[in-house]
Amino acid sequence: MFETLFKYSRADYARSELIFAGEWPLLLIAGLALLAVVSIVVMLVWRRGNASVFQLATIATLQIAMVAVVLALLMQPTLTTERLRDGDNAIALVVDNSASMAYGAPASRFSEALSALSGIVPDGGADSGDFSIRHYAFSDTARPLDSFSGVTAEGNATAIADALRVILSEAQFSSLAAVVLSSDGADTSGGLTAEQLAELAAFGIPVHTISVGQSSIPEDIELEELAIPEKALPGSTIVARVTVRHDAPGTAQVKVYDDDELLQIVPLALAADVTTTTSFIEVDLQKAGPHQLRFTVEGEDAEPESRNNSRARLVNVASEKYRILYFEGEPRWEYKFLRRAVNNDEDLSIATLLRVSPNKFYRQGIDSPEQLEDGFPTDRNTLFAYNALIIGSVEAASLSAAQQSLIRDFVSERGGSLLMLAGPNGLGNGGWGQSAIADVLPARLPPSSADSFHRRKADVSLTPQGAGSQLLRFAAESADNRAAWLELPQIADYQLVGNLKPATITLLNVDTGEGLLPLLMTQPFGRGHAWILASGGTWRWQMSMPLEDQKHETFWRQLLRELVASAPQTISLTASATGGNAAMQLRAEFRDEAFQPMNDVGVTLIASHDNGESVTLSMQPDEREAGVFGARLLPAESGTWYFEAVAERDGEPVAVARSSMLHESGQSEHFGFRSNPDLLRRISEATGGGYFTPENLAALPDMLRYSSSGITETEYRRIWDAPAFFLLLLLLKSGEWLLRRRWSSV
Repeated sequence: MFETLFKYSRADYARSELIFAGEWPLLLIAGLALLAVVSIVVMLVWRRGNASVFQLATIATLQIAMVAVVLALLMQPTLTTERLRDGDNAIALVVDNSASMAYGAPASRFSEALSALSGIVPDGGADSGDFSIRHYAFSDTARPLDSFSGVTAEGNATAIADALRVILSEAQFSSLAAVVLSSDGADTSGGLTAEQLAELAAFGIPVHTISVGQSSIPEDIELEELAIPEKALPGSTIVARVTVRHDAPGTAQVKVYDDDELLQIVPLALAADVTTTTSFIEVDLQKAGPHQLRFTVEGEDAEPESRNNSRARLVNVASEKYRILYFEGEPRWEYKFLRRAVNNDEDLSIATLLRVSPNKFYRQGIDSPEQLEDGFPTDRNTLFAYNALIIGSVEAASLSAAQQSLIRDFVSERGGSLLMLAGPNGLGNGGWGQSAIADVLPARLPPSSADSFHRRKADVSLTPQGAGSQLLRFAAESADNRAAWLELPQIADYQLVGNLKPATITLLNVDTGEGLLPLLMTQPFGRGHAWILASGGTWRWQMSMPLEDQKHETFWRQLLRELVASAPQTISLTASATGGNAAMQLRAEFRDEAFQPMNDVGVTLIASHDNGESVTLSMQPDEREAGVFGARLLPAESGTWYFEAVAERDGEPVAVARSSMLHESGQSEHFGFRSNPDLLRRISEATGGGYFTPENLAALPDMLRYSSSGITETEYRRIWDAPAFFLLLLLLKSGEWLLRRRWSSV
């Protein structure tokens, strides 16, 4: 109706500017308007008869309005529109041909995308008459094509931002007016960042997006995410976080394999009011070496796609000995029972330094007579040889300022873990709140002038964070674990720690009878972590429970393993997947015994596959971090890859770092394959384009024709002869005539 009355559509008016193309002088038009108004008023007053003021005013208004319309038409109102100049511009038609586009029934997403793009240029040729057409297909990057003929959906990754960057960069050399991209929006590169969107928008070329595919697939379940530690100690129980995507309620089960051995089957309930369900699964790893753990989720019914039901990770179980230094200021039960709790742990070596008099120490767990013979270490090499440090009931003043600074460096630079224990001379009582390591600790300890140590029995309880922590697990099920903690006897004492720092996580509380206070807490500091256990009385758990109960041993064994597991080694090599599992990023770090970065070495990486294939490449120094070297590897085959990073100085090897990784090539496209229209909408909004689906493409051709980018020309379209204006004149004159007849007095 709008187009019938006004000749052109609402969209034409919205994108155009109104001008008056008539050659009549403005002063002449103004003079005629004034003359007409005066004449109308004079005539009506002269012939007013018995007419009321209201009647005269109404007739005058209608006559003046009709004159105004006539004068406006004499000025020839015209729409001016910027449009692409015929034959001088190009439009890029871009289709996503990654493997996820092959999904869909009865027609695939890829066929829907091609059909939508072909509708823009019906003849399928390279020239629409208004602009030339360029064809592109993309998965991990964009590739120019002569046509879409013969293209199939088989790409192993999707990187929409990278593909658009390649296409839009051509605008620097030619007049690219717009881009039309048809995709499911399932991006395996990690999505679009704000920086990437800003970069695309900076080209000034509109990107119109066409979304295909379903964002909800009730018949499919997917193992969306698997989070698992990369390394562990022998005999450890690790926790895997398994997240399952589902669009319908039901039941499923998760099977856990170690290579080909089925370890366990875990039932899973898929709720109706959520689209993801997360489960925490414990896995026991007894033997040292690499473990290929595979998690597979199976639903009740058969699925159209099962390749997204399984994920695998490689967990390296180290066989090395981890070293802990325990410095205690007085003989006490906690010292004795702590050592006894981990006495049979073959992976932990605890060297203890027990002060028996001001200048004498009793040493246990030492490897040689010379170890710790002069007391607490005074140099970096000696202290940094340990992975963790425990300080018990001992005053800060017993260590020199240099030794206290050394402890600070041990945490921040070496990346070691520090555990402070409560005691009559520990924590605040020992003046540690005013020491050089005060900033390292997770709490602002009270001053030594106030006695913060209380030798009173108290109950211990889990915090919400502690309930989800593996190091405080006595039972696999959450409810059983909470019950086990409630059964523990009271601890013998507790100590006030003051206010907690912002980054602190509290895992255990103590009930003093007047309220809950933090008991076990931690915070990161530099490369390492600092802990406080505000009690020296956990020994009562062992003394007050049956001999066969192992909760006390389990607590200390898991806590100490947590301390040493996070401490980095002098040399390390890590491998991680990037670009949707299409590439592997290798990072090697080399430090000397004092944990100073080794910058004077060259590093060579040797990558070997299960089948005997090997690749050698050079690792480049990281400009941002000293002692760190990196390399990127595009593996040719799936399977387990083993890596060796060899550091050489003057042609001689000085250190070797080793690692391994399970690589599954071409699997990323089968995960997260539900369409993502929000991502496509963000692209179109950021670049000034339009967002479409195959069902509402009618407005797209006009948006392309009137693109503001490229080489444009001005189009003039007259609207003075639009039927609406003549209809308005007819209505004004008819209205005046009808009113005159009704009021016969005018």
